[in-house]
Amino acid sequence: MAVAAIPEETVRQVQQQLRGLAQQLMASTGPQAPSDRAMAEAVTGFLDRIEGRGSQPAVNGIIALPLLVHGVRTGDPLPAVPAAMAHVLWWVSARYLDDLSDGGPVPDSGSDKYLLAVIDLACHLSAEVLDAAGAGNPAQALRLRQELSRCWHSAIAGQLTDLTADPATAAPDEVLASYRGKTGAPYAMSAAMGAVLAGCDAHSVTAWREFGESFGVLRQLVNDQRDLASGRYEDLRNATGTYMTVHYLRSLSPQERAMAERLLAECAHSPAAREQFAARLTEPTRLRDFADTIRPLIEDLHTSVDSLAGAPLFTAGLHDLVEETVDLFPQFLLSPAPQP
Repeated sequence: MAVAAIPEETVRQVQQQLRGLAQQLMASTGPQAPSDRAMAEAVTGFLDRIEGRGSQPAVNGIIALPLLVHGVRTGDPLPAVPAAMAHVLWWVSARYLDDLSDGGPVPDSGSDKYLLAVIDLACHLSAEVLDAAGAGNPAQALRLRQELSRCWHSAIAGQLTDLTADPATAAPDEVLASYRGKTGAPYAMSAAMGAVLAGCDAHSVTAWREFGESFGVLRQLVNDQRDLASGRYEDLRNATGTYMTVHYLRSLSPQERAMAERLLAECAHSPAAREQFAARLTEPTRLRDFADTIRPLIEDLHTSVDSLAGAPLFTAGLHDLVEETVDLFPQFLLSPAPQP
């Protein structure tokens, strides 16, 4: 997935800049060399694993968002490259910490070295990239730092809610609130940074931050679908209270729900139970009902793009980014049926 307004070559160039940054860190000498090299290994490892995990479309969107926001306001996306780099670095840290907390596969078997490296990325390297972008403009540099700090605080709050949510008792609105934190926050940060670098005022930055947060919620909903489409079923194994699972349970009669909850409990240790529960979630009638609950979010995103519109090419690019996210897994029927 790469929207026409942000060619794949531009996405690759951002990734190459990250690889170049990692190479510089790997060549570090002196007392900070161990931490610099550990960060370099984390960044390179993340970029190397993207293709293996089928995550390149997701990373394309991570990179494209701040570039598109900057392009909408100025006609030129490239000055937002530091925001795109910071957004990728955020996910290098967050994906590792998320996999670690979920008990999923992590590099180096969850070694202390890797854990310290991703914390260093979160606290230091992302800020270094942003400080370089704001060099000579202290007010802008401060605003970029504030977006990074706000993102981490909101995302951690959302992740903690996600870790403690019980699918049997959680309400759909509670799940969406956690999504606004754990995934909405980084996309909010990314969009807001693109606006800050474009010289937008505080009101416009807030509007772009809100758009990014809603877009991040959509990305999380689609990420939940990826877990089912891939057959990994990590969310079912971990009894994660995804929006799809909670919405499904809420749609059942008391007797049906009791049976479904027993099956979900078996998913922790039974591959057959995971297959059976996934089949229930993806029945066509269930998917259509689920899609109907998500479409207002999609429509609101398009309305927000139109209200924030500027340069036509990049405005169209934001619409494309939303639709390409919706269409990543067409079998989940999020796209409205074509009119006859």
